[in-house]
Amino acid sequence: MKERTAVLKRSTQKEKRTSSRAKGSGGSFRVTPSLVIKILLVAILAAYLAALYISDYAKDVSMDQITSSMEASTGIAEMQKRGRGDLRRFYSIEEDETLGYLFYKAVSPMSVDECLIVKAANSAGADSLYERVNAHLDSQKNVFGGYGTDQMALLGNASVGKKGNYVYYFCGAGSDSVRDAFFSLI
Repeated sequence: MKERTAVLKRSTQKEKRTSSRAKGSGGSFRVTPSLVIKILLVAILAAYLAALYISDYAKDVSMDQITSSMEASTGIAEMQKRGRGDLRRFYSIEEDETLGYLFYKAVSPMSVDECLIVKAANSAGADSLYERVNAHLDSQKNVFGGYGTDQMALLGNASVGKKGNYVYYFCGAGSDSVRDAFFSLI
């Protein structure tokens, strides 16, 4: 009889421990330093991926809105507005490859002042346009490399990039303020 009572006591104690683990009070779950490190690494990775995703984000703004705002708020109107023939000539970009563009270039062939914003239909199209804009910058550096020290300084500070489906190229004395004005729109 004593044996049977001892067995019953042990089984009821075992049931109590099992039920308390199931309820979440106690149990074998322990916060260890390695668990904390793993949680922190996952959180850092998630934050990095979110920042990476957001960094290429751009609002979908029409090129008409961008053009009117840029012409009003920056000094690009002092340059000459260029058309699709010049877009093809300088950048090898056809108008039908874009959803719109803004292209201003200095009148003088000795000036490297330019403002180009091109809107692509999708990210792959923007990548293709970005490569051609970079090729134009390299071409300009080759042209002015031997003698144009002022031009080379401006080309060295040129802003070329891709944000969302937009590709931009700003070169000249006020290119930083033009880029900032463009970024505020998108």
